[in-house]
Amino acid sequence: MLSFSRVVKEEIVFNEFEPSCQKALLCALIKIIGVLTLTQSGFLLTIRTENAKVASKAHKILKELYQPHIEFLVSRKMKLKKNNVYILRINKAREILDDLHLMEGYSFNTFPDQRILTKDDDIRAYLAGVFLGCGSVNNPDTSNYHLEMSMNEEDYAHFIAELMNRYELNAKVIKRRNKYVVYLKSAEKIGDFLRAIGASQSVMNFEMTRIDRSMANTVNRWNNCDIANEMKAMSASKQQIEDIAYVMDKAGLEVLDDKTRDVAYIRLENPELTLNELAEVYFMKTGQTISKSGLHHRFKKIKDEALKLKSMEDKR
Repeated sequence: MLSFSRVVKEEIVFNEFEPSCQKALLCALIKIIGVLTLTQSGFLLTIRTENAKVASKAHKILKELYQPHIEFLVSRKMKLKKNNVYILRINKAREILDDLHLMEGYSFNTFPDQRILTKDDDIRAYLAGVFLGCGSVNNPDTSNYHLEMSMNEEDYAHFIAELMNRYELNAKVIKRRNKYVVYLKSAEKIGDFLRAIGASQSVMNFEMTRIDRSMANTVNRWNNCDIANEMKAMSASKQQIEDIAYVMDKAGLEVLDDKTRDVAYIRLENPELTLNELAEVYFMKTGQTISKSGLHHRFKKIKDEALKLKSMEDKR
């Protein structure tokens, strides 16, 4: 069974990126898993990864952008888990690294050049490249939500955390042995990050698994006399979240009006709450009151939008 980290990475590599985003993603990958050596014939760039699809993505981008000669090798680790290691050896290294503004003397720059990160899409692609190179995320069926990316340089780790925090993710940095780890602990923030780097299907699976866990944990605490009502409420909550996740994935919540969008976000953040409790949270967050019937109306609008999108999908 594939780990959730591998599932996320394999979803990202199948995304299509425009040229500037390809450069941003490649720049991050080279920084994280690239090695530069000086040979008799000039600079040689080597990229190593244990993920075959990440290696194939790097190969594809390099060929599309620079047409270098690439030697593709496979070796096997002899320590711990004996995983395959996929190795790209790339000529024209100086030309590639100069175009990516990645060279400083005979080594890589600590930070990417601002010309690589000119647009929001470039920043997202760069973060996707960092995650492909050194990221991991716990399976959502565990109780410990955790996403991290491990780096060699402290300044670079703080730079990546700052990039992530442009999206209000509350990323933090800790030192672990000789590495600096950028991490997220909140399930909501992990979902936001995965969505930002182009793993929307993984986000949907992450959210649904998290809801299922929440339901299972809640059931264990119910008194027998409350089970029927609670099950009905949780079933409704799960359906509401499925509708919200579908709209989010296919069109984005921007298609909803402001009030309905606020209700959608509050439901995602509070899958276990009843409608009465949701109404209280809505008031605390917005300063406006909403009734149970008002919430029913908003969830019906979300369901109608999801049905409309499904109908459009079926017609294609």
